[in-house]
Amino acid sequence: MQTNLFDLTDKIAIVTGGAGLLASEHAIALSGYGAKVILADFNLDKCEAAVQALKQQGIDAAAKFCDVTKKESWESLLQEVLTAHGHIDILVNNAGFTNQSKSANFDASFENFPLEDWNAIMNVNLTGAFLGCQVIGGQMLKQGKGSIINIASLYGVVSPNHNIYPGTGISQPVAYSVSKHGVVALTKYVATLWASKGVRVNSLTPGGIFNGHQGLFLERFKQLNPIGRMSEKEELRGGIVYLASDASSHVVGHNLIIDGGWTAW
Repeated sequence: MQTNLFDLTDKIAIVTGGAGLLASEHAIALSGYGAKVILADFNLDKCEAAVQALKQQGIDAAAKFCDVTKKESWESLLQEVLTAHGHIDILVNNAGFTNQSKSANFDASFENFPLEDWNAIMNVNLTGAFLGCQVIGGQMLKQGKGSIINIASLYGVVSPNHNIYPGTGISQPVAYSVSKHGVVALTKYVATLWASKGVRVNSLTPGGIFNGHQGLFLERFKQLNPIGRMSEKEELRGGIVYLASDASSHVVGHNLIIDGGWTAW
């Protein structure tokens, strides 16, 4: 009898950045295979609104507060989830400053990029993932099993193509790229440390996600991507389920790139 390799029945999943663009997609993907999803975010009101929208679609989800830059906040989230469910099986480190959720001076040039924004972006994008791995991963070690998925970026693999941004109102600051390279390195470090203990750590790199883009940026992007378009956010669902489930039981320290071929040429 063949079992369902992607089955996540009774699995408990935490997804950070719960109020952001992709968290609800991750929740839909994971719950579709049986997982119970907790969305966590610094902005609890927006996170609860996202959960209500999911519940209207029949998705089993809950909202929790978490400031990913503070270890004590992670520890509080851990205790809340353990009290309610007794275990944690999946962590998606999804929180981050992006063009959808910018730091104060996200669009500043390299020459004028403020240290305050560098620190803010690094704290959320990289330190937040580190703390999540440390606190939630520590619980997974006690359980002897778990899957951590760190959300990286194209610009954690290659440099931004600086030529596509002038005149578009969109930018990619240095701290974003450096932080996402760090996420990939963190993933490999923790993955090789914990693989023999039953905890798998991998990263997922989305391509450029379409979010109402238009005009010059969209045309340039389409011309530079082999598939000829940006990614729809729904196209990450398969990758998330794969890395969370036993379908990827021998996948360790891998960065799964879903980018329409951007990094292939």
